[in-house]
Amino acid sequence: MINELCILSSSSLYPQLSGGGIRASNLAKLGKDLFSRVSILTVDEKNTYERSLDGIHLVQAKKYNAPLEKIQYYFDAAFSANFSLKTPDLRLYNNNQTLFQIEGPYFYNALKNMGIKKFILNEHNVHWDFGEFPTFNFMESVYNKLTFKRNRDIEISALKNAAHVLACSERDAHNLINEVPEVEDKITIIPNCVNLDEYQKFQKEHTIVRNNPELRTILFIGLLSYPPNRDAVDAICSQIAPNFEKEVRFVIIGKNPPNISKPANVQFLGYVADIKECIQNSDICIAPLRYGSGTRFKILEYMAMGKPVVSTSKGAEGIDYTNYVDIIIEDDFTEFSGRIDDLLQNRAMREKLGKSAQQLIQQKYDWEIYRKPLHDAYEACF
Repeated sequence: MINELCILSSSSLYPQLSGGGIRASNLAKLGKDLFSRVSILTVDEKNTYERSLDGIHLVQAKKYNAPLEKIQYYFDAAFSANFSLKTPDLRLYNNNQTLFQIEGPYFYNALKNMGIKKFILNEHNVHWDFGEFPTFNFMESVYNKLTFKRNRDIEISALKNAAHVLACSERDAHNLINEVPEVEDKITIIPNCVNLDEYQKFQKEHTIVRNNPELRTILFIGLLSYPPNRDAVDAICSQIAPNFEKEVRFVIIGKNPPNISKPANVQFLGYVADIKECIQNSDICIAPLRYGSGTRFKILEYMAMGKPVVSTSKGAEGIDYTNYVDIIIEDDFTEFSGRIDDLLQNRAMREKLGKSAQQLIQQKYDWEIYRKPLHDAYEACF
């Protein structure tokens, strides 16, 4: 009898969360009342830990423990046809009592090697989309060329053999079904969401801080080593921010800020543990992405705080919005600055967009809405 859920994630969950980590941890929380124990196993290059967080058992192992293991790991990552991310010890889990869930396809071969046949594949992204992302250094470009076909084959094999598949948007589900038609009968859409109560509580308990009443803040958030976010930062620095005077400040938050030339009105804050205060104190939030997959948590967080958002259609992909009601969509970067300026000049429009955006989150993108659909997906695998 299945009574335990074990999630394998490539994203570290403590102390920092990426988009994939946010999704994995929230799915784990929703699953707690269905299983006697829920675990998330992760891997990292440096840090190990074992702890309990919000009732979830977290274990993080190293990808390698010695220089030779590191060389072997990266050699396999580039050249092995059966590459898999390293897992913590799965022998600790009883295969007959545990439902395994892999976050993306890169643990698939590890499960296969352990003889684990029943698993859920959670597609935070359509991973073969990564081959279309821009690259910003030679080694990254070479790696993508070496591994694209191999990684695509692994993903397709994982899709075919999964007991159930979770997709985060209609768009992603359509792409998966189009490539692997047999997935259609075993796919559930669980969109990326937020815990709206947390954001509304923060708003009630904190006031907006205005050290300089004349200053306006435009905010962008994202892991800056992620190529689509890095491309967006380049666009902000070269095509958007230069169109404004110093009284309009562009604040960019995210780990691994690039060392690039930037206008005087662009500020990198690096990693921020709790971004709610930064969102609260911003006037407009933006997502000028031209590439990517899945659904951007940053836009859901902006909306949950009732902030007006200007985004490209790619940035807002996967969100069931109405343009100029919940968000403003602009794909032409020569016009993107104009849409920001329109909002800066119209406080009533900013407030109306922000209120509608927050209502959209309440209606469609609060995690609690998807507790039952997720439970149904899990129970289909029992």
